[in-house]
Amino acid sequence: MNNILETFHNDFPKIGFVINTLTKMDVRILDQSGMVFAQQVSHEIPAVLHNISEDFTVISKSLENHPSNRFIYYVNSYEFGYIAAGIWDKQQFYGSIAIGPFLSSIPHEGSMSSIMTNNQLPIGQQTALWKFYESLPVISSKEKDALGDLLVRLSNYEPIQAHEIALQPKRYPTEYRTEILAESNTSIEERYEGEKILIDLISKGDKKALRMIMKDQDPLHLFLNRFPGQPIRAVKNSLLVLNTLCRIAAEKGGVHPLFIHHISGKFSLLIERVSSLHQSKTMLIQIINEYCEMIHTYSTRNYSFIVKKAVDYIQLYLDHPLTLEEIAEAIQVNSTLLSRKFKEETKMNVIEYIHCMRVENAKLYLGRGKYSITEVAFMVGFNDGNYFARIFKKITSQTPSQYIKSCEKRSE
Repeated sequence: MNNILETFHNDFPKIGFVINTLTKMDVRILDQSGMVFAQQVSHEIPAVLHNISEDFTVISKSLENHPSNRFIYYVNSYEFGYIAAGIWDKQQFYGSIAIGPFLSSIPHEGSMSSIMTNNQLPIGQQTALWKFYESLPVISSKEKDALGDLLVRLSNYEPIQAHEIALQPKRYPTEYRTEILAESNTSIEERYEGEKILIDLISKGDKKALRMIMKDQDPLHLFLNRFPGQPIRAVKNSLLVLNTLCRIAAEKGGVHPLFIHHISGKFSLLIERVSSLHQSKTMLIQIINEYCEMIHTYSTRNYSFIVKKAVDYIQLYLDHPLTLEEIAEAIQVNSTLLSRKFKEETKMNVIEYIHCMRVENAKLYLGRGKYSITEVAFMVGFNDGNYFARIFKKITSQTPSQYIKSCEKRSE
Protein backbone atom coordinates (compact mmCIF):
# COMPACT_ATOMS: atom_id res chain seq x y z
CA MET A 1 0.00 0.00 0.00
CA ASN A 2 1.53 3.33 -1.03
CA ASN A 3 1.74 6.39 1.21
CA ILE A 4 -1.39 8.14 -0.07
CA LEU A 5 -3.52 5.04 0.47
CA GLU A 6 -2.14 4.71 4.00
CA THR A 7 -2.99 8.38 4.53
CA PHE A 8 -6.43 7.81 3.00
CA HIS A 9 -7.20 4.94 5.37
CA ASN A 10 -5.62 6.43 8.48
CA ASP A 11 -5.62 10.22 8.36
CA PHE A 12 -8.62 11.26 6.26
CA PRO A 13 -11.15 9.71 8.66
CA LYS A 14 -9.45 11.82 11.37
CA ILE A 15 -9.90 14.91 9.19
CA GLY A 16 -13.58 14.01 8.81
CA PHE A 17 -13.89 13.74 12.59
CA VAL A 18 -12.31 17.19 13.06
CA ILE A 19 -14.62 18.82 10.49
CA ASN A 20 -17.69 17.18 12.07
CA THR A 21 -16.66 18.26 15.55
CA LEU A 22 -16.13 21.89 14.53
CA THR A 23 -19.06 22.35 12.14
CA LYS A 24 -21.56 19.84 13.61
CA MET A 25 -22.22 18.80 9.99
CA ASP A 26 -22.17 15.27 8.59
CA VAL A 27 -18.88 14.30 6.91
CA ARG A 28 -18.24 11.29 4.69
CA ILE A 29 -14.98 9.97 3.24
CA LEU A 30 -15.69 8.39 -0.16
CA ASP A 31 -13.53 6.03 -2.22
CA GLN A 32 -13.01 6.40 -5.97
CA SER A 33 -16.38 4.87 -6.84
CA GLY A 34 -18.35 7.04 -4.39
CA MET A 35 -18.82 4.34 -1.76
CA VAL A 36 -18.68 5.62 1.83
CA PHE A 37 -15.42 4.49 3.44
CA ALA A 38 -15.73 6.35 6.75
CA GLN A 39 -18.24 8.82 8.16
CA GLN A 40 -19.19 11.08 11.05
CA VAL A 41 -22.99 11.33 10.81
CA SER A 42 -25.54 12.93 13.14
CA HIS A 43 -28.52 13.09 10.76
CA GLU A 44 -30.06 9.75 9.81
CA ILE A 45 -31.79 10.27 6.46
CA PRO A 46 -35.38 8.91 6.50
CA ALA A 47 -35.88 5.74 4.47
CA VAL A 48 -38.61 7.40 2.38
CA LEU A 49 -35.93 9.64 0.82
CA HIS A 50 -34.55 6.85 -1.34
CA ASN A 51 -31.51 6.70 -3.64
CA ILE A 52 -29.51 9.22 -1.58
CA SER A 53 -26.36 7.07 -1.97
CA GLU A 54 -26.42 7.78 -5.72
CA ASP A 55 -25.53 11.40 -4.91
CA PHE A 56 -22.08 10.33 -3.74
CA THR A 57 -21.42 8.43 -6.98
CA VAL A 58 -22.32 11.56 -8.96
CA ILE A 59 -20.07 13.69 -6.74
CA SER A 60 -17.04 11.36 -7.03
CA LYS A 61 -17.30 10.97 -10.80
CA SER A 62 -17.48 14.72 -11.27
CA LEU A 63 -14.53 15.45 -8.98
CA GLU A 64 -12.38 12.87 -10.77
CA ASN A 65 -12.98 14.69 -14.06
CA HIS A 66 -11.98 18.14 -12.75
CA PRO A 67 -8.68 19.66 -11.57
CA SER A 68 -7.58 18.94 -8.01
CA ASN A 69 -8.12 22.56 -6.89
CA ARG A 70 -11.90 22.43 -7.51
CA PHE A 71 -14.70 21.66 -5.12
CA ILE A 72 -18.31 20.72 -5.83
CA TYR A 73 -21.48 22.30 -4.51
CA TYR A 74 -24.20 19.82 -5.34
CA VAL A 75 -27.94 20.10 -4.61
CA ASN A 76 -30.14 17.04 -5.18
CA SER A 77 -33.88 16.80 -5.92
CA TYR A 78 -34.70 16.90 -2.19
CA GLU A 79 -32.86 20.28 -1.96
CA PHE A 80 -30.10 18.72 0.16
CA GLY A 81 -26.78 20.48 -0.39
CA TYR A 82 -23.36 18.82 -0.35
CA ILE A 83 -19.85 20.29 -0.59
CA ALA A 84 -17.06 17.94 -1.64
CA ALA A 85 -13.42 18.01 -2.72
CA GLY A 86 -11.24 15.29 -4.22
CA ILE A 87 -8.36 13.54 -2.46
CA TRP A 88 -5.42 13.77 -4.85
CA ASP A 89 -1.73 12.88 -5.01
CA LYS A 90 0.41 13.57 -8.08
CA GLN A 91 -2.65 13.99 -10.30
CA GLN A 92 -4.04 10.63 -9.10
CA PHE A 93 -7.60 10.64 -7.72
CA TYR A 94 -8.12 8.44 -4.65
CA GLY A 95 -11.49 9.53 -3.29
CA SER A 96 -13.20 12.56 -1.80
CA ILE A 97 -14.44 14.30 1.35
CA ALA A 98 -18.12 15.31 1.35
CA ILE A 99 -19.94 17.57 3.84
CA GLY A 100 -23.74 17.44 4.03
CA PRO A 101 -26.65 17.27 3.79
CA PHE A 102 -27.43 20.90 4.58
CA LEU A 103 -29.85 23.53 3.33
CA SER A 104 -29.23 26.90 1.69
CA SER A 105 -32.39 28.50 3.11
CA ILE A 106 -34.80 28.05 6.00
CA PRO A 107 -37.41 25.43 5.03
CA HIS A 108 -41.04 26.52 4.77
CA GLU A 109 -44.35 24.90 3.80
CA GLY A 110 -44.04 26.02 0.19
CA SER A 111 -40.64 24.40 -0.40
CA MET A 112 -41.71 21.32 1.55
CA SER A 113 -44.85 20.89 -0.53
CA SER A 114 -42.85 21.26 -3.73
CA ILE A 115 -40.27 18.68 -2.63
CA MET A 116 -42.95 16.16 -1.67
CA THR A 117 -44.85 16.64 -4.92
CA ASN A 118 -41.83 16.61 -7.25
CA ASN A 119 -40.45 13.46 -5.63
CA GLN A 120 -43.86 11.78 -5.27
CA LEU A 121 -43.50 11.41 -1.50
CA PRO A 122 -46.55 10.35 0.55
CA ILE A 123 -48.34 13.26 2.22
CA GLY A 124 -48.64 11.17 5.39
CA GLN A 125 -44.86 11.61 5.85
CA GLN A 126 -45.07 15.42 5.77
CA THR A 127 -44.72 15.99 9.53
CA ALA A 128 -41.84 13.53 9.95
CA LEU A 129 -39.99 14.96 6.95
CA TRP A 130 -40.53 18.53 8.17
CA LYS A 131 -38.87 17.65 11.48
CA PHE A 132 -35.91 16.10 9.61
CA TYR A 133 -35.48 19.14 7.37
CA GLU A 134 -35.60 21.43 10.40
CA SER A 135 -32.78 19.45 12.00
CA LEU A 136 -30.42 20.18 9.10
CA PRO A 137 -28.00 23.12 9.26
CA VAL A 138 -28.63 26.13 7.01
CA ILE A 139 -25.51 27.72 5.55
CA SER A 140 -24.99 30.91 3.57
CA SER A 141 -23.20 31.32 0.24
CA LYS A 142 -20.10 32.69 2.03
CA GLU A 143 -20.04 29.72 4.40
CA LYS A 144 -20.38 27.37 1.44
CA ASP A 145 -17.37 28.94 -0.30
CA ALA A 146 -15.32 28.87 2.89
CA LEU A 147 -16.07 25.19 3.46
CA GLY A 148 -15.19 24.39 -0.15
CA ASP A 149 -11.87 26.21 0.18
CA LEU A 150 -11.14 24.39 3.43
CA LEU A 151 -11.85 20.97 1.90
CA VAL A 152 -9.58 21.65 -1.09
CA ARG A 153 -6.73 22.64 1.21
CA LEU A 154 -7.22 19.70 3.57
CA SER A 155 -7.49 17.08 0.85
CA ASN A 156 -4.48 18.23 -1.21
CA TYR A 157 -1.92 18.61 1.54
CA GLU A 158 -0.30 15.86 3.50
CA PRO A 159 -1.79 15.93 7.00
CA ILE A 160 0.56 16.58 9.92
CA GLN A 161 0.09 15.61 13.54
CA ALA A 162 -1.15 18.49 15.70
CA HIS A 163 0.02 19.04 19.28
CA GLU A 164 -1.50 21.30 21.89
CA ILE A 165 0.40 24.13 23.64
CA ALA A 166 -1.00 24.67 27.12
CA LEU A 167 -1.13 28.25 28.45
CA GLN A 168 -2.08 29.29 31.95
CA PRO A 169 -5.13 31.58 31.98
CA LYS A 170 -4.72 35.16 33.14
CA ARG A 171 -6.33 35.69 36.51
CA TYR A 172 -8.60 38.68 37.11
CA PRO A 173 -9.43 40.16 40.52
CA THR A 174 -12.16 38.23 42.31
CA GLU A 175 -14.33 41.33 42.68
CA TYR A 176 -14.29 41.97 38.92
CA ARG A 177 -15.26 38.39 38.07
CA THR A 178 -18.07 38.37 40.66
CA GLU A 179 -19.54 41.62 39.32
CA ILE A 180 -19.60 40.40 35.69
CA LEU A 181 -20.98 37.00 36.67
CA ALA A 182 -23.79 38.50 38.76
CA GLU A 183 -24.82 40.84 35.92
CA SER A 184 -24.71 38.02 33.36
CA ASN A 185 -26.67 35.61 35.55
CA THR A 186 -29.36 38.20 36.27
CA SER A 187 -29.81 38.93 32.55
CA ILE A 188 -30.01 35.23 31.66
CA GLU A 189 -32.46 34.45 34.47
CA GLU A 190 -34.74 37.36 33.50
CA ARG A 191 -34.78 36.28 29.86
CA TYR A 192 -35.56 32.64 30.57
CA GLU A 193 -38.19 33.53 33.15
CA GLY A 194 -39.81 35.80 30.55
CA GLU A 195 -39.70 33.02 27.95
CA LYS A 196 -41.32 30.54 30.35
CA ILE A 197 -44.18 32.97 31.08
CA LEU A 198 -44.63 33.64 27.35
CA ILE A 199 -44.73 29.92 26.48
CA ASP A 200 -47.18 29.18 29.27
CA LEU A 201 -49.62 31.94 28.28
CA ILE A 202 -49.50 31.11 24.56
CA SER A 203 -49.99 27.39 25.28
CA LYS A 204 -53.26 28.37 26.99
CA GLY A 205 -54.23 30.80 24.23
CA ASP A 206 -54.51 33.58 26.86
CA LYS A 207 -54.54 36.67 24.64
CA LYS A 208 -55.85 38.91 27.42
CA ALA A 209 -52.87 38.23 29.72
CA LEU A 210 -50.47 38.57 26.79
CA ARG A 211 -51.90 41.99 25.88
CA MET A 212 -51.35 43.15 29.46
CA ILE A 213 -47.71 42.00 29.35
CA MET A 214 -47.12 43.71 26.00
CA LYS A 215 -48.38 47.00 27.42
CA ASP A 216 -45.52 46.98 29.93
CA GLN A 217 -42.79 45.29 27.91
CA ASP A 218 -42.11 44.44 24.28
CA PRO A 219 -41.53 40.64 24.18
CA LEU A 220 -38.89 41.15 21.47
CA HIS A 221 -36.61 42.70 24.10
CA LEU A 222 -36.31 39.22 25.60
CA PHE A 223 -34.27 38.26 22.55
CA LEU A 224 -32.69 41.43 21.14
CA ASN A 225 -29.80 41.32 23.58
CA ARG A 226 -28.67 38.12 21.90
CA PHE A 227 -27.58 40.13 18.88
CA PRO A 228 -25.31 43.18 18.80
CA GLY A 229 -27.22 46.44 18.31
CA GLN A 230 -30.80 46.55 17.08
CA PRO A 231 -30.77 46.71 13.27
CA ILE A 232 -33.52 45.15 11.18
CA ARG A 233 -31.59 41.87 11.06
CA ALA A 234 -31.61 41.67 14.84
CA VAL A 235 -35.36 42.36 14.87
CA LYS A 236 -35.94 39.61 12.29
CA ASN A 237 -33.84 37.18 14.30
CA SER A 238 -35.84 38.08 17.40
CA LEU A 239 -39.11 37.43 15.57
CA LEU A 240 -37.76 34.06 14.41
CA VAL A 241 -36.93 33.20 18.03
CA LEU A 242 -40.46 34.24 19.02
CA ASN A 243 -41.87 32.05 16.25
CA THR A 244 -39.89 29.11 17.60
CA LEU A 245 -41.11 29.71 21.16
CA CYS A 246 -44.67 29.90 19.88
CA ARG A 247 -44.19 26.55 18.15
CA ILE A 248 -43.04 25.04 21.44
CA ALA A 249 -46.02 26.62 23.20
CA ALA A 250 -48.46 25.30 20.59
CA GLU A 251 -47.11 21.76 20.94
CA LYS A 252 -47.36 22.10 24.71
CA GLY A 253 -50.94 23.32 24.20
CA GLY A 254 -51.85 20.11 22.37
CA VAL A 255 -51.93 21.32 18.75
CA HIS A 256 -51.16 18.73 16.08
CA PRO A 257 -47.81 19.23 14.24
CA LEU A 258 -49.61 19.74 10.91
CA PHE A 259 -51.09 23.05 12.05
CA ILE A 260 -47.90 24.12 13.82
CA HIS A 261 -45.94 23.39 10.65
CA HIS A 262 -48.34 25.45 8.52
CA ILE A 263 -48.38 28.58 10.67
CA SER A 264 -44.69 28.43 11.56
CA GLY A 265 -43.65 28.12 7.92
CA LYS A 266 -45.90 31.01 6.96
CA PHE A 267 -44.34 33.30 9.55
CA SER A 268 -40.80 32.25 8.59
CA LEU A 269 -41.51 33.72 5.15
CA LEU A 270 -43.33 36.84 6.40
CA ILE A 271 -40.59 37.66 8.92
CA GLU A 272 -38.00 37.83 6.14
CA ARG A 273 -40.10 40.55 4.47
CA VAL A 274 -40.01 42.82 7.53
CA SER A 275 -38.17 46.03 6.63
CA SER A 276 -38.96 48.41 9.50
CA LEU A 277 -39.46 48.50 13.26
CA HIS A 278 -43.11 49.43 12.71
CA GLN A 279 -43.62 46.27 10.65
CA SER A 280 -41.94 44.23 13.38
CA LYS A 281 -44.50 45.47 15.96
CA THR A 282 -47.36 44.49 13.65
CA MET A 283 -45.77 41.12 12.97
CA LEU A 284 -45.27 40.51 16.70
CA ILE A 285 -48.99 40.99 17.40
CA GLN A 286 -49.99 38.87 14.39
CA ILE A 287 -47.74 35.97 15.44
CA ILE A 288 -49.03 35.86 19.02
CA ASN A 289 -52.70 36.31 18.01
CA GLU A 290 -52.65 33.59 15.33
CA TYR A 291 -50.91 31.05 17.56
CA CYS A 292 -53.43 31.74 20.35
CA GLU A 293 -56.35 31.37 17.93
CA MET A 294 -54.89 28.13 16.58
CA ILE A 295 -54.65 26.73 20.11
CA HIS A 296 -58.29 27.64 20.81
CA THR A 297 -59.36 25.93 17.57
CA TYR A 298 -57.11 22.88 17.26
CA SER A 299 -55.78 21.97 20.70
CA THR A 300 -56.11 18.28 21.61
CA ARG A 301 -54.82 18.84 25.13
CA ASN A 302 -58.21 18.01 26.65
CA TYR A 303 -58.95 15.11 24.32
CA SER A 304 -59.11 11.57 25.65
CA PHE A 305 -56.47 9.00 24.75
CA ILE A 306 -58.83 7.36 22.23
CA VAL A 307 -59.58 10.59 20.35
CA LYS A 308 -55.90 11.59 20.29
CA LYS A 309 -55.02 8.21 18.76
CA ALA A 310 -57.74 8.67 16.14
CA VAL A 311 -56.49 12.16 15.27
CA ASP A 312 -52.92 10.89 14.88
CA TYR A 313 -54.07 8.07 12.60
CA ILE A 314 -56.07 10.48 10.46
CA GLN A 315 -53.04 12.75 10.03
CA LEU A 316 -50.79 9.83 9.08
CA TYR A 317 -53.14 8.48 6.39
CA LEU A 318 -54.88 11.69 5.35
CA ASP A 319 -54.28 11.11 1.64
CA HIS A 320 -55.89 7.64 1.83
CA PRO A 321 -59.62 6.80 1.76
CA LEU A 322 -60.67 6.87 5.44
CA THR A 323 -63.78 5.63 7.21
CA LEU A 324 -64.89 5.57 10.83
CA GLU A 325 -64.75 1.77 10.86
CA GLU A 326 -61.21 1.63 9.45
CA ILE A 327 -59.91 4.16 12.00
CA ALA A 328 -61.65 2.34 14.88
CA GLU A 329 -60.14 -0.98 13.79
CA ALA A 330 -56.67 0.54 13.41
CA ILE A 331 -56.65 1.98 16.94
CA GLN A 332 -58.46 -1.07 18.34
CA VAL A 333 -61.59 0.57 19.69
CA ASN A 334 -65.32 0.09 19.14
CA SER A 335 -66.51 2.30 16.25
CA THR A 336 -69.68 3.38 18.08
CA LEU A 337 -67.65 4.44 21.12
CA LEU A 338 -65.16 6.29 18.93
CA SER A 339 -67.92 8.09 17.04
CA ARG A 340 -69.57 9.25 20.25
CA LYS A 341 -66.38 10.41 21.99
CA PHE A 342 -65.04 12.07 18.84
CA LYS A 343 -68.21 14.14 18.45
CA GLU A 344 -68.28 15.04 22.15
CA GLU A 345 -64.68 16.22 22.24
CA THR A 346 -64.06 17.78 18.81
CA LYS A 347 -67.63 19.03 18.15
CA MET A 348 -67.31 17.34 14.74
CA ASN A 349 -67.94 13.83 13.52
CA VAL A 350 -65.00 11.87 12.09
CA ILE A 351 -65.76 12.64 8.44
CA GLU A 352 -66.16 16.37 9.13
CA TYR A 353 -62.80 16.36 10.91
CA ILE A 354 -61.13 14.55 8.00
CA HIS A 355 -62.56 17.15 5.61
CA CYS A 356 -61.18 19.97 7.78
CA MET A 357 -57.72 18.41 7.82
CA ARG A 358 -57.74 17.90 4.06
CA VAL A 359 -58.80 21.50 3.49
CA GLU A 360 -55.93 22.70 5.73
CA ASN A 361 -53.50 20.69 3.60
CA ALA A 362 -55.10 22.01 0.43
CA LYS A 363 -54.48 25.58 1.58
CA LEU A 364 -50.73 24.87 1.63
CA TYR A 365 -50.75 23.81 -2.02
CA LEU A 366 -53.27 26.37 -3.29
CA GLY A 367 -51.33 29.20 -1.65
CA ARG A 368 -48.31 28.42 -3.82
CA GLY A 369 -50.27 28.85 -7.07
CA LYS A 370 -48.28 26.06 -8.72
CA TYR A 371 -50.96 23.38 -8.96
CA SER A 372 -54.44 23.29 -10.43
CA ILE A 373 -57.43 22.95 -8.13
CA THR A 374 -58.08 19.43 -9.44
CA GLU A 375 -54.47 18.40 -8.81
CA VAL A 376 -54.66 19.70 -5.24
CA ALA A 377 -57.94 17.86 -4.65
CA PHE A 378 -56.33 14.51 -5.51
CA MET A 379 -53.13 15.32 -3.59
CA VAL A 380 -55.02 15.81 -0.31
CA GLY A 381 -57.30 12.78 -0.59
CA PHE A 382 -60.41 13.88 -2.54
CA ASN A 383 -61.23 11.81 -5.64
CA ASP A 384 -63.67 14.37 -7.08
CA GLY A 385 -62.69 17.97 -7.83
CA ASN A 386 -66.23 19.33 -7.64
CA TYR A 387 -66.86 17.65 -4.28
CA PHE A 388 -63.58 19.07 -3.01
CA ALA A 389 -64.66 22.59 -4.09
CA ARG A 390 -67.99 22.25 -2.25
CA ILE A 391 -66.32 21.04 0.96
CA PHE A 392 -63.67 23.75 0.71
CA LYS A 393 -66.28 26.50 0.45
CA LYS A 394 -68.36 25.02 3.26
CA ILE A 395 -65.37 25.11 5.63
CA THR A 396 -63.65 28.34 4.54
CA SER A 397 -66.58 30.35 3.09
CA GLN A 398 -64.44 30.75 -0.04
CA THR A 399 -64.14 28.77 -3.22
CA PRO A 400 -60.65 27.41 -3.97
CA SER A 401 -60.30 30.06 -6.70
CA GLN A 402 -61.21 32.86 -4.28
CA TYR A 403 -58.71 31.52 -1.75
CA ILE A 404 -55.95 31.53 -4.38
CA LYS A 405 -56.74 35.17 -5.27
CA SER A 406 -56.68 36.18 -1.58
CA CYS A 407 -53.22 34.58 -1.23
CA GLU A 408 -51.99 36.46 -4.30
CA LYS A 409 -53.19 39.77 -2.84
CA ARG A 410 -51.41 39.13 0.50
CA SER A 411 -48.14 38.43 -1.30
CA GLU A 412 -48.20 41.67 -3.34
